[in-house]
Amino acid sequence: MLLFFTGYYSTLFSQNITTCDYHRPKQADQWRFGDDAGISFSTLPDSPVVVDGDFFGDYTGFAPGGVSTVSDEDGNLLMYSNGFKIWNSSANIMANGDGLKGNNGATMTSLIVPNPGNEKQYYVFTVDMYFPGFFEDGIRYNLVDFSSNGNGEVTTKNEMLLQQNTQKIAAIKHSNGKDYWIITHGFGDEKGGSFYVYLLSDTLSTTPVVSKVGLNETYDDNNFQSYNNEAGYMVASPDGSMLAQVVNFDGYVELFDFDNTTGKVSNARNSTPGVIKGPYGVAFSADNSKLYVTTAPLDNSTNFLYQFDLSQANPLDNPFVVASMEVTATNQILYGALQLAPNGRIYVAKFIKGLPANNKYPTVARINNPNRPGNECNYNSLNGIDQEELDLSNGNSYSGLPAFPNDFLDIPHFWSYHWCHHDSTNFIIQNTANITNAIWNFNTIDPDGEEPSGSTMLDPEYVFSKPGNYNVELIEEFNGQQYTYHNSIVIHPLPDVSISTSDTIYILPNSSIKLDAGEYDYYYWEPDGSNERFLNVTAEGQYIVNVIDTNCCKNADTVYVKYANLFFPNAFKPGSSYEINRTFTVAGPVQSIAKYQLRVFDRWGKMLFVSEDPANGWDGTYNGQEMPGGVYVWNAVMESFASDVADAVTLKQSGTVTLVR
Repeated sequence: MLLFFTGYYSTLFSQNITTCDYHRPKQADQWRFGDDAGISFSTLPDSPVVVDGDFFGDYTGFAPGGVSTVSDEDGNLLMYSNGFKIWNSSANIMANGDGLKGNNGATMTSLIVPNPGNEKQYYVFTVDMYFPGFFEDGIRYNLVDFSSNGNGEVTTKNEMLLQQNTQKIAAIKHSNGKDYWIITHGFGDEKGGSFYVYLLSDTLSTTPVVSKVGLNETYDDNNFQSYNNEAGYMVASPDGSMLAQVVNFDGYVELFDFDNTTGKVSNARNSTPGVIKGPYGVAFSADNSKLYVTTAPLDNSTNFLYQFDLSQANPLDNPFVVASMEVTATNQILYGALQLAPNGRIYVAKFIKGLPANNKYPTVARINNPNRPGNECNYNSLNGIDQEELDLSNGNSYSGLPAFPNDFLDIPHFWSYHWCHHDSTNFIIQNTANITNAIWNFNTIDPDGEEPSGSTMLDPEYVFSKPGNYNVELIEEFNGQQYTYHNSIVIHPLPDVSISTSDTIYILPNSSIKLDAGEYDYYYWEPDGSNERFLNVTAEGQYIVNVIDTNCCKNADTVYVKYANLFFPNAFKPGSSYEINRTFTVAGPVQSIAKYQLRVFDRWGKMLFVSEDPANGWDGTYNGQEMPGGVYVWNAVMESFASDVADAVTLKQSGTVTLVR
């Protein structure tokens, strides 16, 4: 008998998001960058919150490069770094977190990656510029441990990974779902044509997978500005299948395929020479279909924000100009880094050309719908109205924004939770900007389901009529255009929990029984409060078991335990018109008997009948011959079931029975 949860258990578990539901990654929820700038995305899908604070201490006003930050799985800030120092969540320099050999003037100063072998540890990779004789500290790694210090401490420091490097670094989750690939690129004639990719597993391998692919990123000793080829960003697509980077001085955007099983980089494609001048920031859209690039030329010329459609045969040809800013002697504002955020929007850093102490800017721009083509990406536009850029309050932007491993931002456009039959399944849209109407195909894929009251187009619920696989489609409408997204979900059946085949279990008086709820992940027995699979029962009453299975689906079963009233009749008639009267055996709830024996004798002590099955009674015959009517003697032995708390109970009875002819 299946029941839905009620009372205490229902209150405890009914609408909670379970471990089986989708949990969006929150490790990129907290941003710290620039001149004490902070943004929190923990309120997603609501608008982000600007956070004020003295985040960089003495480095306020001089942290121009891209920093790195990381939060825990609940979105709480853990630490951040500018390549020189590591700060903890309290904005204090972490124990042993000073004296790192990165460079806060590098494009990408650092990257923080979880240690797959220890959930209390993180690797902080630092990036130095490369300029022979001046900047040669390369790319190094540091290990931060939170095991004994809740604020973290650096236990391994400034270990070399790669010299002669560009200012670019990325991390992609391995195909095994646990490890990471740390992706770097060489610089100069010796290493400038290759990617150097390191496997971060339980330990960090310092022997790279080398892929000689793409343009040679090098410099000309006769042209100091050529060292800017090492500048600019490298980024992985959210799904980890692609890499993009820029070659700043030579003016190229490069796109590659990445194999997250082998760590190999392949299939190099680059933009048309001379088209992209001074490329700097790079970001993929959340659905991996678009690539965005900013330019920040060294001279006073127009800088651009471009979009590339990756579905095209030659995706880096014919870039679409999303926005542009003309740089003049009096207008020195440049585009800087691009960064995809957990809310599905891309943020655009701006900074003022010149010395780092003077190039801070009070806002960041936003690409509100980066999945959409052309101007439909709604750069600084909401509901058809030009949108003010995000004011950083007491903070300011420089050229950089935080960098993250790809899986921190691999978030579907919409997701759901509560996937058990009879649940009201909730759906969440990652990015709700610029949607005038949202159409869901619930009635098409499950016309017998129902939409509960309170469901809205941007926050819908649906009760699916039966378990199964459902391909949910969302169509967003805005300005006469439609944008379609899909996500498959599985609605799981409820656990088929059954304590007994009947509603009532009988036991012999003064005995006990061991109830078995079956194999599940969680148990809660009422009224005992036990969390075990088995429950030993010695008293009459109602017993309820609540269970949760491996899909986090819940169900319950109820059984009544009663003492059995067993008796033997004093007469029977084989020729009776009532079948129950035709044989002599024990009467009552015989399922309470574990072992049984009945013997019948005539008046001289001759045994006429024996049975060990209560269903097999004496029919008044012996060796196939009918016995005459009269009085016969019987005796019986019955044994109860045993449990973990009581041995079996044996009952012995005897008496006489009249055979009626």
